[in-house]
Amino acid sequence: MLSKILVPHDGTDMSDKALVQAIELAKAFNAQITLLNVIEQIPIPPSIMLGSDPVLINRARRSVMRELEQGWNKLVEIKKHELENEKVSVTSNCLVGNAADQILRYSKNNKIDIIVMASARLKGLSKLKALGSVTRKVSEMADCPVLIIH
Repeated sequence: MLSKILVPHDGTDMSDKALVQAIELAKAFNAQITLLNVIEQIPIPPSIMLGSDPVLINRARRSVMRELEQGWNKLVEIKKHELENEKVSVTSNCLVGNAADQILRYSKNNKIDIIVMASARLKGLSKLKALGSVTRKVSEMADCPVLIIH
């Protein structure tokens, strides 16, 4: 039985496709969906504008992270409204760090029953790899089933 569905969402159309599948599962099992966004740490090298002052670099990093989180909050409000219209219970969370590691940690700590996530839209030779590095790591290391949407 599924009661907790985790949908890592990065704001892409592919993540929306995964969400559509998660909604169908949630309806079938009367499960709750958690939307999870992970903001990767952004390296900000010394530059002409910031120099090498660590205080200015950290301030710039915090500003960028704040902007990314605000963008996520706007997106998640739209998604929550869509899910409420579908009569699906939804929560959300935004974490900072390595995407695969944070997804795996969140899944384990919150006793998630299934992760529904998108694979990267790869082209050319990279398509031979079939999965992006985040999807691959999560699918190989998760304690629960992982449904990968192509």
